[in-house]
Amino acid sequence: MKRIAALLLLAFSAFAPAQNSRAGEVQLLCHRTANQDVPENTLESLEEAALLGCNVVEIDLRRTLDGRIVLNHDGILERLTDGIGEVEQTYYDDLQMRDAGGWMGERFKGLRITLFEDALRLARARDIRLVLDIKTKGIGAEVLELVRREGMLERVQFNGEWDDVKKLYPGATTAGDRTAWVQPGVSAEQVNAFHEQDKKVVANFSANKHEMDLAGMKAAVAAGVDGINVDYPRLGADAVRRPVELRLKALIAQANSGESSERSRAILELSRYRGFYLQSEFVCWLLDGDDHVSRAAAIALLKARPKTPAVVFGKALQSDHSDARANAAWALGMTGADASVLLPLLRDKDLHVLQETLMALGRMPGDVDAKVLLPLLSYANPGVRGAAALALASHQPEVALKAIPPQLQIEMKTAIRLGQDYERRGRPRLTQAETDEITGHFRCQMKMVQALSMLKVPGALRVLEDQAFRPGEDSAQYDGIVSTFQLWDKIGRDAQPAVQALASSDMQLADRTEWMLIQAGRGVLPDVRKALSSDNSAVRERAIRIVAWQGDIDSIGTLQAMQKTSASDTALIAWAVEKIESFQPQP
Repeated sequence: MKRIAALLLLAFSAFAPAQNSRAGEVQLLCHRTANQDVPENTLESLEEAALLGCNVVEIDLRRTLDGRIVLNHDGILERLTDGIGEVEQTYYDDLQMRDAGGWMGERFKGLRITLFEDALRLARARDIRLVLDIKTKGIGAEVLELVRREGMLERVQFNGEWDDVKKLYPGATTAGDRTAWVQPGVSAEQVNAFHEQDKKVVANFSANKHEMDLAGMKAAVAAGVDGINVDYPRLGADAVRRPVELRLKALIAQANSGESSERSRAILELSRYRGFYLQSEFVCWLLDGDDHVSRAAAIALLKARPKTPAVVFGKALQSDHSDARANAAWALGMTGADASVLLPLLRDKDLHVLQETLMALGRMPGDVDAKVLLPLLSYANPGVRGAAALALASHQPEVALKAIPPQLQIEMKTAIRLGQDYERRGRPRLTQAETDEITGHFRCQMKMVQALSMLKVPGALRVLEDQAFRPGEDSAQYDGIVSTFQLWDKIGRDAQPAVQALASSDMQLADRTEWMLIQAGRGVLPDVRKALSSDNSAVRERAIRIVAWQGDIDSIGTLQAMQKTSASDTALIAWAVEKIESFQPQP
């Protein structure tokens, strides 16, 4: 019944008002997303159109070489991306590697071609309708399926190559159904005449040399049109008496007072608007004593385009509010500013500030002396110690290689002691202080393992292997788990330490080492093949499984020879041979 109602709604409302509009409100239609504000047909441009007040937004649809429906107008990759060729002749995964924003300026670098289903979800979330201009013939069935799946059947209309849509879905409508599209200069008398014919009237201000004719837009609204179609939504919003500035003013007021969550939500919503100078407001909120508000402002400054210069954060770095200092340090680290700007904060007495500063330094270029970082590696607070390890690994890798492992051993011994004490006491319910102590050490260990994985100096791999292949089911075992994952891409051709770990009596260690050798790539196979002849049956069985899952054709001869001499491994070898042969292409 619900589906029938949706069909009737489409059939009898060619120009139904958007659900978020009031009766009699002039509709704002946007051509090809907010194409004069943000690169066209991107998800960001669709959202900008919605933020600027558009009720209906046109998007263009094409099908990729592998059958994905994406937003794109003319198919020419040279116009809108850093790629070459045609959308229809390109795989979607290939398109995802193309920059679809840089053509419009530095501030938009990194945008990507948008999947149709993502556009539908955003439209539903932002409560807008879509006009689907289909550019690739014969994709109506796929388009309709996606529209139905995303619950947008009653919120779309069609243009372009949509003949197959009409056949599959007779209730579908076009933006022109029972709608008169008129040019700028339309009179009230003409509008009334169309209304007497039971038609809606849309004045077009797109692609006709009237794109920025604000006076003409206002005149059309005064003449009684039901909607205006624009390339510049901000002008259109002004013409239909819903200026964007009023919305911004309301959000700013919300951000200035009230509950912390509401203030933060308003700031983050403001950060989505592009082309508005809100930097001074964001800086003011960055200095706020409420950590959540300050953090939201820091995020907003990071998202701002053009990018916020580092100097803007200077006042916050010296704020009396520790959260402001911490959030400014975090933001500067995310921007990749020079490390020198944060060095004064290494003397900060606030733990949160100190930890965020060290984390930021780990991301920043520049020269940070080991003398200022080493004392922090043994600081009283575990969060500071973990962050110091990252900063040291980033700026002084040779020093980090010598200093972090012994400190990590101390952390592990402490964690083991805490775990043993917990067991000894019969696993009682922990106090908040005890929980904080345990999780603090765990967080610290994770950061230290991460720091070790960053190192690319001689000897770094061996240190990581020592962690990965350390036996024991104690409370510090997660260091080894994470270290083993890190070895997937680092183990290289010297896999002998890992092969030796296959013999461990610690079953979890042996299991994760086996899986690491399966995931590590073909470079480990020479050492694994040697293990096929191991006297240790557990190592031999694991080696057989590794070459099988790797599809190692060079092991076939050895395995077949083993079948003739090994009674215990016969079934496993037969499975392995079959598995390897299944990898090979058929003649």
